[in-house]
Amino acid sequence: MEKDKVFNVPDFDESEVAFLTSGEPTRDCPEDYPDEYPEDCTDSCKTVDDFLKLTDEMVNTINSLEEEVVRWCQVLIKYLPQRWAEGLRQDIFNGLSRDFVGEPAYDLYVELKRGYDPHQSKEHIDRLYRLADGIDDTSVTNL
Repeated sequence: MEKDKVFNVPDFDESEVAFLTSGEPTRDCPEDYPDEYPEDCTDSCKTVDDFLKLTDEMVNTINSLEEEVVRWCQVLIKYLPQRWAEGLRQDIFNGLSRDFVGEPAYDLYVELKRGYDPHQSKEHIDRLYRLADGIDDTSVTNL
C-alpha cells in the first residue's frame, strides 16, 4: 500500500512544488515580499509601542519562569542525598536567563518602557533569594 493512500496526502500543484524545490517564493504569497507593504511601519509609534509591550510581557514571563525554577529546585533539595542537595543548593541560580544589558534593543526597551532593568530589580532578586531559602510566601512549602 502506498503511503499517500494510507495518509491521504494530497498532490501539490506545480507552483507549490516549484516553490518547495527551488526555495523561491511564489507570486501569490504577498507576505514573501516585504518591500511591497502598503506603508512603512518601522517608525510607527504604534509599532514601536507594540514591540515594547511584547518585550515587557516576555521579560515578565522570563522572570516568572526563573522564580518557578528556583521554587522547585528548593523543594527538590529536601529529597536529595545530602551531598547532592548541597551541590544543588550551590547551583540553584545557575542556568537562569542571561543578562541582556548591553544589547541595543534591550537597552532601548529599558530606557523607553521601564527606566530600570526588570531582571535586575531589587524586588525580583529579593524574591529569588527568598525562594531559594524556602521562606517566600509563594514557596511550595508555604502553599
